[in-house]
Parts: sequence; structure tokens; C-alpha cells
Amino acid sequence: MAAYASYVHQREFALQGGADGVSASLWPLSVDGLLLLATVGLLKPSSNGGRRGRYVVWLAFLLGIVVSLAANIAAAPALAWKPVLVAGWPPVALLLSVELLAHRPAVQMDAEHRLGEGAEVDGVGDRILGDPLLERARQVDAQHQDRHQRPVSAESLRKELRIGADRSRQLVALVRASRNGGARE
Repeated sequence: MAAYASYVHQREFALQGGADGVSASLWPLSVDGLLLLATVGLLKPSSNGGRRGRYVVWLAFLLGIVVSLAANIAAAPALAWKPVLVAGWPPVALLLSVELLAHRPAVQMDAEHRLGEGAEVDGVGDRILGDPLLERARQVDAQHQDRHQRPVSAESLRKELRIGADRSRQLVALVRASRNGGARE
């Protein structure tokens, strides 16, 4: 419902801004498309873009929210509080929904329970605890320990599981922490 209302308001805004019918129909898709891609970027557990990439994703998301909010409010039939609230609600709802999804407090509480009260293992957060590869990493580590009498390295784990270096380092850190009593099962 919010997406439809936002589309209608943004299309109306584009028509008021001088866009032809086709351009006005596509304009909301560019704003909402940016928001969709930025939302996906924000909800991804980790990105290879680093801190700068994360800032760009946040900037794209916030810019999309601002443009959507401005277009929705500008298309309100009157600048009274009720029409502005009705027109402005869709982008605000999206912003709050993404914030709620991005922070997922239930997952974070589960992570703290597993790692110990507020503890972190080399930056391993709630994302890695729900990782389906964690059990497989433990198996690979146990096999490596049996064969070589030492824990598996991040590089060996990376090759065995065919995953990225960052993810393999996180898995190794978590496996070692759980083996050393740093995590409760």
C-alpha cells in the first residue's frame, strides 16, 4: 500500500515538475529503485566495499528517502498536517522498516547469549553466529586437528569451504572461541 501511494505521489510530483507522462511514470521507479538497491546493500551481512562503500550505501538510502519524502509531501493536496502526514508516511515507514531490519535486536541478544555477555570475538558479531557454514567450519577444523594436530588456518578453511577471506577469518575466530570456552552452546 505504501509503495503504491508513494508511486502515485511521486508521479504527480514529476508531472507538476514538467515531466511528460512517460517520464513522470518512470521517475518514481528511479527513486524507489535507488531505495531498493540501497536497502539491499544495508541489509547484506558484509560487503567488500569497506567503510567507504557502507557510507555510499547509507548516503544513497538517505538521499532516496529525502527525495521520496519531498516528492510525496509536495504532491499533497494541501499543506495541512493531515494531507502532509498521509503523503509523507510511505517513505518514513520505509526508513523505519529498514532501521528495524538492520538492527534486528533479537538476533543481537542471541549473539550475546552465545558469545557471553556483550563479548565479541575479533569483530565477529551477530551475523556470523547465524551462519549456516559455522557447523561445517567446526567439522573441517576437527578433521584438520585430527590430521595435523593443530587448528585449521583461515586460508585452509577458505579453500575447503570456497568462501572469502574475511568470512573464513570470522569463522575461524568463532570456532576457536567456542573450542576455548568463549562461546556457550
